[in-house]
Amino acid sequence: MEKETITKDKKIKENQKETTALQVIPAEQRKDWVSLAFVQAGICVCVPAFLLGAMLAEAMPIWPAIISGSLGYLVVVIGMVITGMMGCDLGVPSCTACEAGFGKKGARFIVSIIFAVNLIGWFGIQNGVCGEAFTNGLQAMTGIHVPVVVSNTVWGLIMLLTAVYGMSALEKLDKISIPLLMIIMLFGLYLAFKIYGRQGLETETVQTMSFMSGVALSFNFTAVGTINAADYTRFQKSRKDTVKSVFYGVFPMGVITLIMGILLTKISGEYDISMVLINVGLPLFGIAAMIISTWTTNSTNAYSGGLNIVMAFKLKDNKRREATLVAGILGIVLCNLGVLSHIEGVLSLLSYVVCPIGGVIIADYWIVGKGKKENFRPVDGVNWCGVISWFIGALCAYFLVKVEFSGIIIGGIVYLILEKFMPSTSRDGICEQ
Repeated sequence: MEKETITKDKKIKENQKETTALQVIPAEQRKDWVSLAFVQAGICVCVPAFLLGAMLAEAMPIWPAIISGSLGYLVVVIGMVITGMMGCDLGVPSCTACEAGFGKKGARFIVSIIFAVNLIGWFGIQNGVCGEAFTNGLQAMTGIHVPVVVSNTVWGLIMLLTAVYGMSALEKLDKISIPLLMIIMLFGLYLAFKIYGRQGLETETVQTMSFMSGVALSFNFTAVGTINAADYTRFQKSRKDTVKSVFYGVFPMGVITLIMGILLTKISGEYDISMVLINVGLPLFGIAAMIISTWTTNSTNAYSGGLNIVMAFKLKDNKRREATLVAGILGIVLCNLGVLSHIEGVLSLLSYVVCPIGGVIIADYWIVGKGKKENFRPVDGVNWCGVISWFIGALCAYFLVKVEFSGIIIGGIVYLILEKFMPSTSRDGICEQ
C-alpha cells in the first residue's frame, strides 16, 4: 500500500513537471474550466490590448469605439471556442491539430515555423517594452539607473521560467496576478479621472475609421491566439468547459482592457495604465502593472513557442522545457540586439499568414471530419489541399480583401472545394458514416 502511494505521488509530480509537448494530454492531467479561464484572461491583458483601445479612441467616438472593439472580441471568442474544442477533443496543441489539414510535413515545415517565429518575435517585443518601463520607472522612483539590457534580460528570464514549468505554473501565476492587476488597473483609472477630469470624454472625435474596421482591428490584435487556442484548451475536460474558460476568460478581460485604453486615451492622452500611474507620481504601481500585464501574456508566448519548436525540429516529446527555454532566450537576445524594433511590422503581417491556417483546420475538422475526433486522421507527408488553400487564403486576404481574418473564411472555403477534387485517402469511409 505504501509503495502504491509513493508511485502515485511520483506520477503526480511528473505530471506537474509537464515534460510532454505534442502527445495527447491524459485525463488525469486535464483541468477545471476556472483554472484555464485565468490563463485565458492573462493572455488578453497586455500593452497591445491598451493600444487597441487608444487606436479606436482616436479614430471614432467613445460608444462606437467600445461597441466595435467588443464585437471584435466576441468574434475572437467564437473563433477560440471553435479551435479550442478541437484541442479539447484531441488533447493536442494547435500544430499537431494541423497534421490532418496540412499533413505531418506541412504542419512541421509550414505551420510550426510560422507559429514559432511569430510567438518568439512577440515575446521579444513585449519583453523590451517591459524592460524599458522597469528601467524608467525605477529611475523615477529611486534615481537608480539600471541599463535596459539588464532589465530586459532579468524580466525576460523570470517570465520564461514560468513557461518552462508549464501549465500548472501559468495557472498559479494568473490566479494571483489577474485579481491583483484588476485592482491596480481600476485604481489607476480612478486616479486618472480624479486628476484629469472628464473633459476629455466630451471632446468630439471625427470618425476616421468605419465601424466594421474597428471590429476587424480588435480581432487582429488577437488573431494568433485565436488560431492556437488548442495549446491551452487541450487541458480541458470537455467541450462545455472549453466554452466556459474561453468566454469567461477572454471576453471580460479583453473588453475591460479595451475600455480602459479608450477612456485613458480620451481623458489623459496616455493609453497605457502603467504610464498613467507613473505620470501621476505612483511609479511603483505603474511598474507593477506593466510587469504583471506583460508577464501573464509573455509567458504564454514562450510556452506556445516551445511547443512549435519541438515539432519544427522534430525533437523528442519530453524536450518541451528545453525547447521553451530556447524560444525565450532567442526572444531575449533578439530584443537586446534591437532587431525586433525593425521587424514589428513584419510580425504584424504574419496575421495574414496565420489566419488561413485556422480556416483550413476548422474546415478539415468540423466539416470534412464532421467534428468527430475519430475522424481526425493525420496525413503522412504533405496534404496539398491544405497547403494550397492556406496560400490562396493568405494572398486573397492581403491583396484583395485587406482584412486579416478574411483569410480564415477564404482558406476554409478553398479547402472544401479542393477536397472535392483531391480527397485525402485518409478520409475513406467518413462520408458513409
